[in-house]
Amino acid sequence: MSESSRLKAALVPSGSGASFAVTRHAGLARIEPLTAAAEAWLHAAVDEETSWDGPALVVELRHFPDLADAAIAAGHCFERDAFPN
Repeated sequence: MSESSRLKAALVPSGSGASFAVTRHAGLARIEPLTAAAEAWLHAAVDEETSWDGPALVVELRHFPDLADAAIAAGHCFERDAFPN
């Protein structure tokens, strides 16, 4: 399965129990955990020198696919309505 297919399969509608909401701001992705399990996974998955905006991790868009793949492999899904185009 291709990266884009895995990601599309891991998108769920708002209010359907997604683990993360992702929004795009210029060349950055803002990844906000929506559950305690997602928050714990996100903090464990990144190093201490990451950038945070409140509870959300902020990464360059080029780093998002690898992080998304790791989250999907760990059983997490993303809110479809907030996903960057």
